[in-house]
Amino acid sequence: MPQEFDSKVSMHLDINHGLDRVTELVQTRLIESGWRDQVKLACRKAILESGDKHVPTADELIAQITPKARSMVPDAVKRELLHELEIILINLDKTGYNKGF
Repeated sequence: MPQEFDSKVSMHLDINHGLDRVTELVQTRLIESGWRDQVKLACRKAILESGDKHVPTADELIAQITPKARSMVPDAVKRELLHELEIILINLDKTGYNKGF
């Protein structure tokens, strides 16, 4: 049943462009908060600290920076995202997608 619900949620998000709106909201808020610039600086610092002998690959850099980048997401952005997702789920409930689960 959860898989069927997931597919209904995905269909609802596709029809109402919900995922696009949430993605755009997150991207905008991260840029506005300066998070994106902080992550760029962290990447540059990691590359410089690696020295001339070993330039990290993109995968290595992602593995190194991702935990720090996640922790740097401002709480206000997290709260706003959760609020938007709650609204989507409430609207989903109102449309009756979750009946029978």
